[in-house]
Amino acid sequence: MLSVARRELQLQLRDGRLAIAALLLLLLLSAATVVGWAQYEKGEAQRVRFAEESYAQWLNQGPKHPHRAAAYGMYVAKPETPLAVFEPGLRPFAGRTLWLQAHSNAAFSHAPADDDLTASPGLGETSGAALLQLLGGLFAMVLGALSVARDRETGVMRQILAQGISPRRWIGGKCLGLVAALLLPLVPFAILLIATTAWAAAEGAVWAAIGRTAAALGATLVYLLGLLAIGVAVSAFSRTSRGALVVVLSLWVAGSVLAPRAASLLTLRIAPTPDAAVYASVIRDEFNGGYGERPGWDDQLAALEDSVKAEYGLSSLDEAPVGFSGLRMQAMDAWTNEVADRHHAQLLATYDRQQQIRTVLSVFAPYLAARAASHGFAGMDWAHYQHFAAAAEEYRRAFNVQMNEAIVAGTRGQAWEMNAGRETWALAPPFTYQEPGLGWALRAQWPAVSILVAWLFGALGLLAFAAQRLRP
Repeated sequence: MLSVARRELQLQLRDGRLAIAALLLLLLLSAATVVGWAQYEKGEAQRVRFAEESYAQWLNQGPKHPHRAAAYGMYVAKPETPLAVFEPGLRPFAGRTLWLQAHSNAAFSHAPADDDLTASPGLGETSGAALLQLLGGLFAMVLGALSVARDRETGVMRQILAQGISPRRWIGGKCLGLVAALLLPLVPFAILLIATTAWAAAEGAVWAAIGRTAAALGATLVYLLGLLAIGVAVSAFSRTSRGALVVVLSLWVAGSVLAPRAASLLTLRIAPTPDAAVYASVIRDEFNGGYGERPGWDDQLAALEDSVKAEYGLSSLDEAPVGFSGLRMQAMDAWTNEVADRHHAQLLATYDRQQQIRTVLSVFAPYLAARAASHGFAGMDWAHYQHFAAAAEEYRRAFNVQMNEAIVAGTRGQAWEMNAGRETWALAPPFTYQEPGLGWALRAQWPAVSILVAWLFGALGLLAFAAQRLRP
């Protein structure tokens, strides 16, 4: 088998076309990494400056009513792992900034795709990771497609099998040589990418960056090996190398170009995202009218007024020793959060169902699983975005409570107008966020990784079957 593997590798190295293709793939991926690194460095510098200036703007907003300050709010931006140099994931379509203000859950905004006036139906994502999975997958399948059928056409297969070597051992040796040929452009690129992400990582986060990069490359390698095995199996079944190329190119187009678009359309058809205007209208109606046994806001406000009067023995709220307007805002925000949480949970359930549908569809198109895995290990998938959004929402609610408590302490009775200053604004500390670790990402991506591993074993099973039925 080792002799066959050495001969196969020599043949691949002598084939100028494949050598040029491998070199071009390496150069293209390296260029994407260098460009991604420059964009990452610039983006992180802008994010840090953005966070500092946004918080400084909050502190220096001048005297005003605390509720107006809460409505004024502040911006926060999602930090990114160094692997984002190669895998931007959802950033082009989701953005990375959140506006935190008094009365509503934040939604990501300022997505680059919003400003892309040239969007057209091409190959889709053009990140470095997507290029590796697209062009690397094509390279692997072509390598496999030319392997057995070419030897059948030239008569080499008949001569070798006539010497008594078993078809399985012969194909096994060829696969080892093809794997070595596939790794020739990928190994130096992997070294470059790991070095780049380690260099870009913050102090104390180098090993986390290396771990995420290794996991993403490992998942992609499993995907490429599966495609290579499929290519060899197709070659073993085909009478000519031209026929094998036609089959693998058809499979590549269907699985890597058409499948992502078909999956998106089918997902939205099965689990459509609610219209934003309708979503906001339903929340507003429920806030006013209540749900189940929970009364609407007007009834809750009347109950709050009666409760405060009874607590302090008042005949009028004007006599309250604390600011009733602050208590009212606290109750209003609590009710707003309760209603919003109900519908936000339903919205998240819709998004989760969409993710589950795509996971099921990736069983038939492993390219989807490979993309999901690289998104996840780069920290740029939906799970990481939601993790950040949940932390930002917790922070928003905390500073909103602080502003309402300032109103309670700073007014009396039903008085509303008051002014607070920097000391009150400083009660809200700067927003900090801790990115989840590699273990968290692995748990989130186990379905995608499991599908890729299952596809690899399935492809190897198909290859074993093809070897068993091999005929010169």
